Amino acid sequence: MKDRIKNAQLLERVTSAEQAAAVIRDGMTVAMSGYAMAGYPKAVIDELVRRKQEGEALSINLITGANVPFLDEKLGGVNIIARRTPMCASRALASQINHGSVHYVEQQMNKMPRLLQSGSFGRIDVAVVEALGINANGDLIPTTSSGMTWHLMNEADLVVIEINRAQSEKLGGLHDVFIPLAPPHSQPIPLVHTSQRIGGPCIPINPDKIKYIVETNIPERSGTQTPSTPETEKIAEHLFNFLELECHKNFGGTLPPIQMGFGSIANSVARAFMHSRFQGLQFFCGGIGEPIMELIASGKAVAVSTGGLEMSERVEQLINDTPALRDVLVIRNGDITNNSEIIGRLGLLTLNTGIEVDIYGNVNASHVNGNRVMNGIGGGANFAQNAGLSIVLIPSTSKGGSISNIVPMVSHQDICEHDVDLLVTENGVADLRGLDDVERADAIIANCTTGKYREQLRAYLCEARAESGGHHPQLPEAAFTWYRRLKETGSMLEGQP
Repeated sequence: MKDRIKNAQLLERVTSAEQAAAVIRDGMTVAMSGYAMAGYPKAVIDELVRRKQEGEALSINLITGANVPFLDEKLGGVNIIARRTPMCASRALASQINHGSVHYVEQQMNKMPRLLQSGSFGRIDVAVVEALGINANGDLIPTTSSGMTWHLMNEADLVVIEINRAQSEKLGGLHDVFIPLAPPHSQPIPLVHTSQRIGGPCIPINPDKIKYIVETNIPERSGTQTPSTPETEKIAEHLFNFLELECHKNFGGTLPPIQMGFGSIANSVARAFMHSRFQGLQFFCGGIGEPIMELIASGKAVAVSTGGLEMSERVEQLINDTPALRDVLVIRNGDITNNSEIIGRLGLLTLNTGIEVDIYGNVNASHVNGNRVMNGIGGGANFAQNAGLSIVLIPSTSKGGSISNIVPMVSHQDICEHDVDLLVTENGVADLRGLDDVERADAIIANCTTGKYREQLRAYLCEARAESGGHHPQLPEAAFTWYRRLKETGSMLEGQP
């Protein structure tokens, strides 16, 4: 391990995953690295799962920097998680949350540094984090993310480090770690360009906190890429028709830095960028994976900032084969990736999606029927609120048309209508800028809906204007009959048996 641990004092703390995992006991609050599905511990997790499967009473309060599906699936799958912060990224864990057996503390990513520093989640007993290695000062060299790792280690009583040899050593030169001072001592963050570096390549830590170090060799692999659908391809087509015009009208011929996430729509958009006329693309995202890495390799993307790098065999190949990758790609800590100041300064073009949108542009991105969580708010609302141009992309229907994703009133709100400039579905584009509320509703219904749902929404809006009036006409009882109808008949369409 001398090639990975340059601090002689810390070499004495190398041990087995079993012994390291033994410091985690029932009832503890445990923090783990991981951000945007990247850079999470693995071997210690396997030991915790083994202990639980062998009958040990073991449950923990789990805190991470963002969504980490691997941890939620592995630990949640054997009921180790009793409390989860700040995101849920597993169907099994979501089911436990919805049944009330797991407490879920959902948080926006940009608030996590402040909440951790203030001790809002209580005492953290142990932090388990992944690294490529440790330098002579005892600082961590991160792998595919740095996320909230500094804050998690800083607040923890002790730290366990997994040094993963399966992660490409070329990741070590990609990080830029900058920890802003906490209020009232905060200063402006000196980041003005997407790929600018303002910090250092390592995460500082007090070496005295490090209890154990574990050597691992476990590859980090994402799941299969979500395939595009005819609807998502059409959404991308409408988006690009709009961007062609907007680029010349308001952007001086060059698109601003783009924020987007994962999933079928994001993949369709990335592929559309590959075949578009747009050059010199910049991305400022919470996480990226194969689609944006392909844009880097092709030369289409010239500056990419991310909070996490979703790994696959293809991504690893691109990391190893792309020359001067450090000049294009920066992996940042979450303090910067989701920072409102930076999002606003760079004037990001943000592309978010959701479960449903209402006729005024409010977005539900996390809860089915308003009560059953699917994932978490993440950074979407903060990106939308501070964007230069905030766009929401969503298919107009789902479940074969039995559900309208455009409804009279969202059952749960994550992104406010005031933070949505544009709505795009497979049917078209509603440009909401400069419109009052009723004009927004008219634009969304006319441009983004389809068939009988368009008729139902027009009828609802007409009735709401006649019966309630006001600036924002709404009939809550009538609006929520859509969900009752879905529950009773399996469809939101009127007149279904």
